[in-house]
Amino acid sequence: MGSQNIDVITTSNGSSIGKHQWENDSLICELPKEPIVDADYEIHNYNLHFILGIKNKSQTVESLEIIIKTNNKTLKPHTIYTSDSFDSISTPNPSPVKQIDEGYSFKITLEPLTKKYYSNTMWSSLELVEKEFVQLCNNSDMKAIQYGVTYDNQPLTAYQLFKKRHHELPLIYISSGSHPMEGDTIATRAIASHLLEKSCILRDQADYMIIPLLNPDGFKHGFNGCNSKGINFFWDFQNDNQKNCPEAYYLWKLLKQFPPNIYIDFHSYTIQGDHKTFGPYLKPSILYSGTQTRASAVKLKNKLQTIPGSQAQSMFAPSSLPYKITKEFNTITFAKYHLHQDMGVTGMRDTAVLVLEKVVSSLQPLEFQHQLLRPYGNLRKSITERIKQYLFMNRYYLPKMIKKLLGI
Repeated sequence: MGSQNIDVITTSNGSSIGKHQWENDSLICELPKEPIVDADYEIHNYNLHFILGIKNKSQTVESLEIIIKTNNKTLKPHTIYTSDSFDSISTPNPSPVKQIDEGYSFKITLEPLTKKYYSNTMWSSLELVEKEFVQLCNNSDMKAIQYGVTYDNQPLTAYQLFKKRHHELPLIYISSGSHPMEGDTIATRAIASHLLEKSCILRDQADYMIIPLLNPDGFKHGFNGCNSKGINFFWDFQNDNQKNCPEAYYLWKLLKQFPPNIYIDFHSYTIQGDHKTFGPYLKPSILYSGTQTRASAVKLKNKLQTIPGSQAQSMFAPSSLPYKITKEFNTITFAKYHLHQDMGVTGMRDTAVLVLEKVVSSLQPLEFQHQLLRPYGNLRKSITERIKQYLFMNRYYLPKMIKKLLGI
């Protein structure tokens, strides 16, 4: 056995594995490396996931052990997923994951002349997601809008579910795919399908813009969280950097064209297991302007908390996408809204639809008529609000800066 009968497949768009070598009948792999995010005096390490294919070239059944080397002792998966197709990897591998000193290992078995793909996350390929949305557009009134191109010249596409903006209704943006390895496109695909059902009443209560693939280049290259230029633009939303961060630049232009009242950006926990509970990341209500908007944000937050098992978390990240959107437009954000792959595909789909239903069911007529800040709407931020928000931000920002400078 060993390498003479087995090929490691790394040529598919989205394949993601670092250095690998054989040691007897074990394939030892390192996780791929991409830049660590350093934004707002916080470090975010997204070097967590792998996707690789294994091909059995022999005429006999082959079994082998795969060892994934990692120094992160707390984030080791309890499930490895497998598939015959690279486009969708979501079936649990029957072999248990074993914790070892080097990281973790699992065993696989391949029938003669077959190939399988393995990952520690629920993977959906760029091609699969694009194909599903093309089919939805072909069979409905949903319209595809190319709002820009990536560094690799791939289209950035949003899907518009209104012919003409109904300004008496709120506009809800729903997105996924800024961190390709998290499997969160399951959410936007499920929501788009649900909204296009003839029996769906949610279409009458809001306008919708869906962006399933915020980071197409990341999907193409198999990145955990970065674009082609190594920028994790969720945390470091460089909306003025057209050259190196076109995903943020062109999304910002789209947002200015169609300013959102509510923004839901889906993500998903993967290998964190019981360490993490699904639910939204929230910003303090003081950062919203206007009494009505603050009340609406609190109401929607409380409504989402009625989903059994969910748990909201606070997030302080002034450089991130949701903070900048609220500062510019006064948009109410639930970004990130983390699902959890331990829910399984069906659980993730159902929860995503339930999140939208909870939000929309809480909306009241004319509630958002005076929400958007000038020049996008008619709300003027008061001097008092500006001062309070400035002081609040610095109350949390300065201690982080001081700790970072002191190396604490």
